[in-house]
Amino acid sequence: MRVSRLLTVATLNLPTEEKRRLAKDVRKTVFPSFPIQPMLRFYSRPGNKIVFYGMTGYPSSLEELENPPFLLSYSERLPEPDDRIIALAGSRRCDYEGLRGAYHLGKTLAEMGFTLLVSNSHGFDRWVRLGAQSANTRSFVLCDCGLGTKRITTNRSLQGECLISPFLPYEEASPQTCLSRNVLTAALSSAVIIGQAPKRSGALHVAGCALDLGKDVFVHRSGIGSRPSQEGSLFLHQSGAPIVGGDDLDQPVMV
Repeated sequence: MRVSRLLTVATLNLPTEEKRRLAKDVRKTVFPSFPIQPMLRFYSRPGNKIVFYGMTGYPSSLEELENPPFLLSYSERLPEPDDRIIALAGSRRCDYEGLRGAYHLGKTLAEMGFTLLVSNSHGFDRWVRLGAQSANTRSFVLCDCGLGTKRITTNRSLQGECLISPFLPYEEASPQTCLSRNVLTAALSSAVIIGQAPKRSGALHVAGCALDLGKDVFVHRSGIGSRPSQEGSLFLHQSGAPIVGGDDLDQPVMV
């Protein structure tokens, strides 16, 4: 019963602190009608887990945000303090060099003992995941939609990964959910590496969020060049972000 009440609170369009206040005294609060039975069925299935803000296991790095997510849906496990998490982000339209670099980067970082955090997007992020999988490691995948949506359930490349979503199970992706995911990506990581990214790229938003939070930001060597797919990542490097990578990954990333 407690989970159903918390899910009802989660459907309200309110800041997290206000939701938490209401959740502490739900018996005195009248809520609008909202169909939560599909969500309860989702969480009753094996492997679908949930944690609410303020509960044990909720990542402490998210609690420091101005408006942390009220809930996190996840599979497998959530990040822990001992994880050396590096977030990686790049364009969905990387060229061959960018995809090859992403694969090598993911494999090498995983073999070095880092825990990788990426999105559920195709392109750079997917090939980072594949590289880490080749090293027999799982990545954290922070999703831009609910874990019960077709966008997630039909994506075979996500099988076996540690999926995380700050959204209700059947909430679809939107520009706003993508922006929210980018903020959480920066908050959960100790450093960020950007691959190929055009001028207008969500990867650059991840980098900006990381810098705002005082995190180190790097650019992978495949993102340096004169092609349109590299204009954003090149600008990031010219603004001061160091380069990592090549045939052998340099090791300036200190986590």
